[in-house]
Amino acid sequence: EAVARRPVLTEHAGIDGGAGKGGTGEVTKAAAMRVKAGKRDAFEGALEVLRELRRHRTRRDRIGYATYPRHPEFPNVDLSGAMKMMDGPPPLNQFWSPRKLVRYIRRSLEAEATFEILGGEDAVDNAETREAAYEACFARERLFGILPAPHDIFPKPWVVEHWEKDKEFARQFLCGVNPVMIEVVRDLGQLSDNMVGFFGRDRLRGLVNEKRLFFVSYDDLADLEVNPHKAYPLPTNEGARQDQELHFYAPIVALVLDEGRRELDVLGIQLERTPNARVYTRDNSGENEWLFAKTCVASADAQMHEWVSHLGRTHLAMEPHIIAIYNTLRKARHPLYALLRPLCKDTLLLNWVGRRSLVSYGPKAVGDYQLSVGVGQCVQLVEKMWKRYDFFGSGLPSELARRGFDEEFDMPGYLYRDDGMKLWNAYGEFVRDFVDEIYPTNEAVAIDEAIQVWAAEASDPSRGAIPGFPLAFEDKDTLARALHTLMWIPALHATVNNPQYDYYAYAPNRPLAMRASLGSLPEIDSDIRPWMFQSMLPHISSGDAWLKENTASGRDATLDVIKLFHNLTLSSEICVDNLAEHFGVIGKHAYAKFVQNLDQIGDQIEERNRQDQIAGKAIYPYLNPSLVSASIDI
Repeated sequence: EAVARRPVLTEHAGIDGGAGKGGTGEVTKAAAMRVKAGKRDAFEGALEVLRELRRHRTRRDRIGYATYPRHPEFPNVDLSGAMKMMDGPPPLNQFWSPRKLVRYIRRSLEAEATFEILGGEDAVDNAETREAAYEACFARERLFGILPAPHDIFPKPWVVEHWEKDKEFARQFLCGVNPVMIEVVRDLGQLSDNMVGFFGRDRLRGLVNEKRLFFVSYDDLADLEVNPHKAYPLPTNEGARQDQELHFYAPIVALVLDEGRRELDVLGIQLERTPNARVYTRDNSGENEWLFAKTCVASADAQMHEWVSHLGRTHLAMEPHIIAIYNTLRKARHPLYALLRPLCKDTLLLNWVGRRSLVSYGPKAVGDYQLSVGVGQCVQLVEKMWKRYDFFGSGLPSELARRGFDEEFDMPGYLYRDDGMKLWNAYGEFVRDFVDEIYPTNEAVAIDEAIQVWAAEASDPSRGAIPGFPLAFEDKDTLARALHTLMWIPALHATVNNPQYDYYAYAPNRPLAMRASLGSLPEIDSDIRPWMFQSMLPHISSGDAWLKENTASGRDATLDVIKLFHNLTLSSEICVDNLAEHFGVIGKHAYAKFVQNLDQIGDQIEERNRQDQIAGKAIYPYLNPSLVSASIDI
């Protein structure tokens, strides 16, 4: 497939001119060599995974549990409180299908080849300014300035033209890649003393009473010890250069809804956690100083999104569930496995490969050089999340209510909540119908030994250790709630995974790392913007051969990220509206009814997005059932 079927927030870049350094558009010998190198790296990576699995090949009827070891950079930090993981590679029956493996490799190679054929790296290197270089990464409408471009592999994200606007900054807390952080202010104690003192207690209390005040606070980042973090820390990168420092803040953001309850806007930003920390606003800051403050928030949000919302709450949280299901219901060939099997597909392999690459404890870990907090502190963030985790509390209504967004709260434009609740309710009706088909009474649930074994393993502190998972199933309602909550985890993954290219590909919108901080901020406001693009944002067109050699793609960090997120938004082949083969007998009628509900939800989302697109607004397609995978499969 040339392009995934995901719709993205993009518009054509409209950049004309030659693709090569001489403007001829010819693929140079060096470019051709890079394409060959990309092919070799992709195949070698896949072959190495296969070799490793072959070395451990067994027919495993059971998968063991393990705890996360201490990271070499933080040997005194115990990580055993994080969720459990597999005790080795997954069984061979958990490997990707040959078709999916070919699709992924092909997608990677197409991206590599297209980037070179269209002269992407040359366009970046030849950009007139460093700021222009970030935009030059994306596909042009015409090849060599004459012919239509054959592929739109790297489309220009919608945010390129909108990222600097305050209301777009605020909108992304509701409908961006991480819409699970924003909270309703219900008590002024949720804000810092600095903010309350700056804006005035009476003014803020009035906004609270009107339910128009919101906040996002990155408290867990404030507890991390190493800031700045080295991109290639010595404990895992012997002999590596130590001149690449990555910074982060733990900001507090106040947001306000207008009196007409139409749009959210940013009220103020506190970057530092000191007693006299400054509160930035658009009125007390220079234009570029204000942009700097918002960019620091976006980068902090990226740390929490990638490590906690994405990796922790979906990929890693699902792993002990899958192990327990594999060891019990799969082995027993239980009727419930018809529903649970598609929820478990491909996740174990993904997590195992991820621990050997993105969050590797070894050299050149992507999480170390691409994100400011680094791998060692990433697992600390995940452990913090897991210690607060409650299984049933992770369901959408409970999670929204915890942040103040109960069903009665009037919040316009919170499309994650609106689409998510439609999907959640459809899931709930489906699992109740499914459970009713298998169990006529509560007693039938209580005497089913297989599901009691499942509950015991998932909740056992020495095995699954999932906080809040039922110790036993005594009635149909509890069983349905458990299945319902499990189904939501992959839907949450669609929420936080599928938008990644749209919001991260253009690095200024959400930099995964910052190479500078307030300490080197220029004093003159007009100097701040070029400084941000030259010295603060992730590397692009750096000319540093060592840095390029130490990324996964052999390119600067920004180009590395674009290709990574292009690959990680590969469309799923097992979306929730495409599972009929799993319900050929058991659950057939329940699933048919479910699909009818999903079709209605999809039609509503598509019509809204069509209207928004006509109006020039951002669209939110990510929870359209035809795009929501049944499992965490990418």
